[in-house]
This record gives sequence, structure tokens and C-alpha cells, in this order.
Amino acid sequence: MKKIYILLLFLLSGTALQAQTPNDKTIKGYLTDERSSVPGATILLRSTADSSLFKGETSNEQGAFLFEQIKEGSYFLEVRMLGYAVLVKPNILVQAADRLLDVGILQLLPLAQSLKEVVVTGQKPFIEREADRTIVNIENSLVQAGSSVMEVMEKLPGVQVGQDGSISIKGRQGLIVSIDGRPTMLSGQDLANMFRGMSSANVQKVEIITNPSAKYDAAGNTGVINIVTKKNTKQGINGTANLGYRQGRYAKLNSGIGLNVKDKWYNLSVNYAYSRRKDFNDLRLTRKFFVQGALDTTFITNTDQTSLFNTHTPRVGVDLYLSKRTTVSVLGSGVISLLTSPSVSHTTILNRNSKVGSYDFTNDVEDKLRIYSGNMQLTHQFDTLGKALTAEIEYVDYTNTSDQAFLTILNAEYGTPFERSRLRGDQNGKFKIYVSKADYTQALPDSATLEAGWKSSYVLNDNNNQFFGYVGGSQVFDALRSNHFLYSENINAAYANLKKEYRHSSFQLGLRTEHTAAHGEQRLSGQEFRRNYIQLFPSAFYEYRLSENHSLNATAGRRIDRPAYHQMNPFRSLIDATSFAQGNPELRPQLTYNTELTYSLQNSFFATFGYSLTRGVITETLILKGDSKTTVLMPVNLDRLHYYSLNLVYSKVLTPWWTTNSSLLGYYGRYAGNTNGYSINNGLPSFQVNSNNSLQVIDGLSMEMNVLYTHRSQEAFTVLKPQFNFSFGVQKKILKDRGSLTLNVNDLFWTSYPRGVTTFKGMQETWSSVRDTRIVSLNCSYRFGSGEVKRVRQSTATEDEMSRGGK
Repeated sequence: MKKIYILLLFLLSGTALQAQTPNDKTIKGYLTDERSSVPGATILLRSTADSSLFKGETSNEQGAFLFEQIKEGSYFLEVRMLGYAVLVKPNILVQAADRLLDVGILQLLPLAQSLKEVVVTGQKPFIEREADRTIVNIENSLVQAGSSVMEVMEKLPGVQVGQDGSISIKGRQGLIVSIDGRPTMLSGQDLANMFRGMSSANVQKVEIITNPSAKYDAAGNTGVINIVTKKNTKQGINGTANLGYRQGRYAKLNSGIGLNVKDKWYNLSVNYAYSRRKDFNDLRLTRKFFVQGALDTTFITNTDQTSLFNTHTPRVGVDLYLSKRTTVSVLGSGVISLLTSPSVSHTTILNRNSKVGSYDFTNDVEDKLRIYSGNMQLTHQFDTLGKALTAEIEYVDYTNTSDQAFLTILNAEYGTPFERSRLRGDQNGKFKIYVSKADYTQALPDSATLEAGWKSSYVLNDNNNQFFGYVGGSQVFDALRSNHFLYSENINAAYANLKKEYRHSSFQLGLRTEHTAAHGEQRLSGQEFRRNYIQLFPSAFYEYRLSENHSLNATAGRRIDRPAYHQMNPFRSLIDATSFAQGNPELRPQLTYNTELTYSLQNSFFATFGYSLTRGVITETLILKGDSKTTVLMPVNLDRLHYYSLNLVYSKVLTPWWTTNSSLLGYYGRYAGNTNGYSINNGLPSFQVNSNNSLQVIDGLSMEMNVLYTHRSQEAFTVLKPQFNFSFGVQKKILKDRGSLTLNVNDLFWTSYPRGVTTFKGMQETWSSVRDTRIVSLNCSYRFGSGEVKRVRQSTATEDEMSRGGK
């Protein structure tokens, strides 16, 4: 390990001392309005000859911006900021003798003062590509208006959602899902339920980061999906309001309001959203059991489930400006979700082809989920060159209670009940998460930047699941089914990142080290386990600009996926009369080595080739318990996964009224390993087509169409069948462009639901999960206020810890 640290130190120090390219030039300036500086504005540096984009930057908290590594030539600046007229600064001539060109203070005019001017306005494209991430601008999508967050996930490029709500990228599990930089704490069905209860009306954009730098937590072998919520940043007292109604088989309602107050010393933001939606899930299973290769028994199960979600999402944030360079931010947020979900299952049992009996199984569920979090952050900028320190602390309290009532009836051959059993479940899950972290940024000579930081997290998990049977009408505690699982985990991490810019290239080297100490205990059975290990996670990024229109980008990194907390709990959770889910205390983390190479043409066409190797692949499989034909859904480790992908992306304004964002993703994953006496060594090539087209029909009226097709693919033991989704929307601006009415139809042909075949030792399961995906929506929104102010901070320190909880 000592040799690795010495090698990294040598590389970092050596590259930092390289001489600056003589032709490197720098352009700087400041943005203000009539009252103060303007942070968060987009500044585009364009060539005077053909208006092509050379570079883009964002103004910092003091309104300053800086362009480095600029070659000689003639340019102009284009400044865009919501609430302001577009500003153009022409005639910027960079000559050989110039090292630093100061364009001075540029003043933006609010739109209210520029109504008589001819202002070219625009909106961000639906899909943007940056060096380390893909950005999907949900707030600009007509077909996403009024959708749930889970429906948004289903339409993201390269993303798939399974029948149990599990989320994968390009056919691979192991994903960290965050909201405003804060992982959701939940996983599995709990995460799916929360996202189905949340409205996309509060979502600004989704960032897909497939190979994060060392500054990010090392968790997530396929990367990070970060859901960025909308923030109101207007001057004075301003706000937004939205209301939507959706109709599928059942009605759905979403609403929200956001208020913002800002003056010279503080910026206060208050937001609240409410969603009420009723969904259904018609699950059809045919499970076949084989003895020495011959069909022995068949279970045919039909499950009809309805779910009613009532979700409240409050959020309050305040920034206190102690000085021009020092800001203290406090953020409090919560998620309160109530779920009632009755389900009815009928299982027909066939011995070869003759009916021998059946089961009827009902499960009435009432879930209450409460997540409260508080966060405080201190940010200090030492200078205008980028030297800064950020420190923050956070506390998260998570509680989930579930009351369940089970009834199982075993029927004879002709449907006559002869055995009946009742069971009641009282499940209580609690998490407490404590996080502290600090990040430091230092500008170095010769266009280099050093980033360093540390993070410490401590998690306490208490799951007390009690079950009661009935004897003579009285409840009796069932010790065999009950479970009390305690888990604690402490992760301490430190990282360093070095970035360096050259005239035609740039690179970034990083190293993150994480120490994990964990202890799990099953109180009733006395089972316990301990984990204590240190891991190193190097990362590297390199970009070479062949010309103004051509560039290459290469990335490499090492990632880890620790098992979700519930995956290590040996508790048995009933699914239906003949199957249950169970955790695995022996589950190990999976480690992944990722590499990607991207070619970019005119910042419109991107071709990315990726390869990764994962060891100890965490996946779920069905295991047959003895001769009882009872199946267990359990997470296991496979030996390895070789994964190859080629992603082609085209994003272009074809005409003044037509913009297209299209992608073609091809991928192949080969799984290998042995578990429970069953070996696997195969894969299946697949592809996904995603095309989004925006049309400006007339002034104030726009349309959008989205086509998504995913071909047959494989995830470990499961082969997923093709899915197709066609959606479209129409939007009309009203009330002087302050309001909008949006009508959309999602999944017009009702073909966007998961289906598949799972094969394991002596068993094959064919399944489909039909959901309420064909929906007509009508949504209206209105914004009030004017002017532009600083953005209230919404992200927090909690990273990997909040993505691994849940049931």
C-alpha cells in the first residue's frame, strides 16, 4: 500500500510541475445586475467566424467567470440567465502578447427592462452531454409533465426498471440513486414505492454519471443517478405553483408550491409537494419444476395488487451571507409517505398436466415511511481564483412501519378449502445516519487545480420484525418467522484529485481510500458477522482536443458496491403462499473496474465504448428449498461479469423548429459463477433505441414525441423480453408566458412493462408485470415574481449510506 501512495504522489507532483504552454491565454470578467453580483449564469465563448462554441463556464458566487487555455483568435461572449435578457459581448480579440484579458464588469438587464429589445431566448436541450455525465432536462420535457419519478426513471437513456422496482443502467445492477446529491437511503421495493409517490413536477434534471471521480463516494459500480429538484431563485418574494391530474385505470393527482425570499443578507426557500396516486400491478407467474430434466410440477400464479400512495415532501433551506466570501447554509427536508396495498393471489398446482390443488393468498399492507434530515454547510472562498473550503454535517432519521395481514387457503383438487392459516406481521425499521465531511480546492500554477477532502459516516440500523399466528382466535408470537436485526457501519474516507489543463488536452488523476467497519447481529437466533477492510479507488480522466470539432475522452476507475442493509438480514419476508425473500449474511461487496473511451464531433455526436470487469457480482436468484417446491428469492455473489457497451448519441437543432436527441446503445454482459450448485457462464447481446424530438409548432405552442425501445437482454439468471414506449405531449404558454398547460399521453400502445424468464437449478419461471403505464395527463403551472438571485443550496453530505436501506 505504501508503494501505491508513493507512486501516486510522484505522478501528481510530476505533472503539476510541467511548464505552461506559451500560447495559453485567459479571459476573465464579472457579472452583475442593478443590485448585486449574478452567480450561476451560463457564459458561452463563441468564435466570431462561425459562432461555434469554444468553451462554456458558469459564474461563481461572486459573479466571476474565468476561461483558461484560450488560443489566439476573435471571439464573442454570450451570457444567459433565467429572468434576464441575453447579453452579448462582441469584439474580444486574443492576441499573441496577451496572457490575461479582462473584459471587466458585464451588467445583465432583467427581462422587465428589456421588453422593447429583440432578445433571443432558448431553453436547454432535453439531453446534454458533459465530460463526465449525461444530463436529462426533465423540466423541459412535455411527455414527462405530471409523471411520477419512477416513470421518469423508466424513460432515461440506458436505464431499465425491473418488475420489483430495481433500477439498472445498461443491463447492470449496482447503482446509487441520489436526490440533490443525497442518496435516497432506500433500495428495492421501498425505493420504488417512494419514487412512485413523488411527482416529476418538482424535478429540474437528472444527471447520469457512469464513472465518477475520486471526490464522489466509491459506491455504485454502474455509477450515480442524481435527481436535481427545482429551485426558485427569484429576487424578492417569488414562487411557483403546479397542479396535475392523470388518468390511467385509476386517477392520480400531483400538486406543489415553492416560495423564495431573498435580500442582501439571506436567501430563504420553502417548498412543499403532495402526490396522491393509485396504481395496480397484475403479476402473472408460471413456475415449472424439473426432475432429472423432465417436467414434474407447475405453479401458475395470478396476483392482482393495487397501491394507494399519499406522499408529502416538505423542504426548507436558508443561505446566510456572512460576507462576500463566506456563506452558511441550513437545509431541512422530509418525506412522509402513506401506502395501502392489498393484494390477492391464486396459485394453481399441476402435477405434470393434471390439477392437484391450489392456493389462495391475500396480503393487506399498510406502510408508513418517514424520513427527516437536517444539514448545515459552511462555504468560504479565500480568493477569486478557486481556493475554497466547504465543510458540512448532516443527520438523517428514517422510520418505516408496516402492518401486514396474511391469509393462506389450501384448496383440494376441485377447489374445496381444507386448510386455512392466518398470520399478522408488525415490521418496524429505523435508521440513524450521522455524516461529516470537508472539501478543499486549491488553484495551482500552470492551470492546475488540487482537490482534497475527507468524509466520515456512521449508520445505525434497527429492524424489528414480529409475526403472530392464531391459535383458537388468539394471537401467538411466532419466533421462527420473527426477526430482530441490528446493524452498525462506520466508513471513513479521504481523497485527492489533481486536474491539469493544456492547450489541446486536460487530465485528472484521483485516489480515494475508504475504511469500512461493520457489525450485524440477529438477536433472536444469535447469528452475527463483522466486516473490517480498507480499499483504494483510483480514477483517471484524459481529454484530447484534436481540433475545434473533434475530441477524445478516456476515463478509468475502480468502484465498490456494498450490500444493501436488508440484503444481509436473514429475515424471511413472505411474497406469496409458495415463495419468500430472504437476506444473506455472507454476502460480500462487489468490486468493478470501469473504462470508457468517447469520441465527440462538434459537441453534437458522441460515440462511447465501455468495458468493465466486476468481481463478486451481487444478484438475486430463486433457490428451491428441498422437495416442498417452496422458492426463496435471495441475493448471492457470482464470480465475475465482463461487460461491453457502445453508445451512439446525436443531439442537434436540425431546424429553428425541430430539435432531436437520439441515442443507440448496444451492450453485452457475460456472467460467470457458481451458486448453490448451479453454474452460469453466458450472456446475451442487446440494444436500446431512445429518440426524443421537440417541435415548435407556432409561437407559444410546442410538441414533443419520445420513442424508447429496449431489446431482449440478460441480467444474471433472468432474460428480459423487449419493451416499447411511445409517448407524446403538447404544451401551450398562457398568462404572458408565466403559465403553461400541458397535455400528454404516456405509453400509448401499453407495451412498456417488464416481462422475463428466470432460470435456476431445476426450475424455470416465466413472468410478466402489467402496470398502469398508459396514462393521459393534464398539468398546469404558474410562476410569479421577477429578477434573479443566488441559488439556495439543496445538496447535502450524505452519499452512499442513504442508498442501501429499505426492505
